[in-house]
Order: sequence, then structure tokens, then C-alpha cells
Amino acid sequence: MFRAIATDLDGTLLDADSRVNARSWQALRRAAAAGCQLIVATGRHHRDVREILAAGSDLSISVISANGARVHAQDDRQLHAANLTPALVNKLLQPALAGDAEMGLYLDSQRLACRYHGPLQAYAGKAEQVESLADYHGSGVAKIIYYAAPDKLTAIEQEILHRFEGQLALVYSQDCYLEVMAPGVSKGSALSLLLAELGIAAEHCAAFGDAQNDVEMLRLVGHPHRMANASPRLSGQVPQARQIGHHAESAVARVLEQAFA
Repeated sequence: MFRAIATDLDGTLLDADSRVNARSWQALRRAAAAGCQLIVATGRHHRDVREILAAGSDLSISVISANGARVHAQDDRQLHAANLTPALVNKLLQPALAGDAEMGLYLDSQRLACRYHGPLQAYAGKAEQVESLADYHGSGVAKIIYYAAPDKLTAIEQEILHRFEGQLALVYSQDCYLEVMAPGVSKGSALSLLLAELGIAAEHCAAFGDAQNDVEMLRLVGHPHRMANASPRLSGQVPQARQIGHHAESAVARVLEQAFA
């Protein structure tokens, strides 16, 4: 029996329509009724997560957002925040580094975006669009996200690693999304902090994920699960993870139904 469940959203708990469907809500309620702590761990903004979870307002759910840069308790108290240093933010936003990639900044109160017209808009939601971020002061930034073709992102990644080695945490949520946080930030480090707050050992936690930003979380827990639709690289990075079904087929719900039958 799991004492805690940590699940990613996109490509994992969310279905093909990017929603938590009725079957998944029922499975989460069954787990909660059995005394299991519910945790969402995602790259999304905290506000977006709470909107998605509004249909389950009867449930107490802790939230790890911005890939671990923010942790909120069940009652929405902020337990942890990790920001990029303003000086680094300014350097990361310069056209010489970012090129023509779309960019988004995750702040607590809002999101700022530049050249924000493609798929990033669907991924990151509503944001204040600005002509240029090159002069942004850099304060209060939880995450920077770049959207571009994979080859362009690889070039940006290599430049960041060359110039700022050890000063940042980089991860791909998809091949076309490169995300940058403060050093040490990951879903895994945030989950470790949250489980300590809840008094639950990681060996008693189950986790579900599909992408590169789930690796640390899946490595941490005693019961890791990867989706059938997961990034091909995930199986090699977390070979101990049990492969389950596709997110569009409510695979997370199926596992919970079996665990809390």
C-alpha cells in the first residue's frame, strides 16, 4: 500500500484532452480515503495547477510546480521557493544566447513572455507578452522556459552549460522545451522536502511520470512508474520504473484502482 502518490500532469495524469477525467478523480478519491497523501509534481505554473485541480476541491493535494522551484502544502501555503539569481536571469535572456527562441518567465504573480505565438502559448497558458526581455531586472524568477526546434535548443543548452556550468539546473520537459531553474532544483529534491514535511519515507511513495523532468522524482521513490507514452530515454535513466499504460487510457487511475481495491 502506498502512503503517498506523486504524479506528473501532462502526459501522465491528464488525459488526451489535458484534463483529469472522472475515472482518475474517482481513483484519487479512493486513494485519499485509504489515507494516502496526494501530490502533483509538474513543470506548470502553480496557478494553472490549482485551476486544473479545482474539480477535485474536496481532496487535499500538495503541489510541486515549476519543476520543483515551488512547493505548496495542501492548504496552499508556500513551503519552498527557489529563484534564479537576477544576474543570471539577465544573461539567459540576451538575444546572443537565446536567439529567436520563444521564452517564458515564471513568476509567482504572473508569467512574462517574448515572441510568444507558437506551441509555448498552449503549454504555458496566459502570459503578459513583451517585445523584449533583454532588460528585465531578473527578480523573482522561478523558471525560464525556451521553446524552439530541438537542434536550436541543443545549441542554447550547450552555450548555457559552457558559460554557467554548475550554476543552473537544466531539464527538457519535451524535446522542444528547455527549462532552466536554480541549481539543485528538481521534482525529486522538492518531493524529498515535501515527504519530510509529511513524515513519509520515500520508499513508501509511488510516483508517475513520462519525461526528462521526472527522472529525479522517479529515482527517489520506492514505487516508480513510467508511462507507455514516456520519452524513450526514460527507460534507460530509470530502469527500475514499472512501465504502465498510456496517459490517454487513464493508466495512472488503473494502477491506483488495483492498489486500493
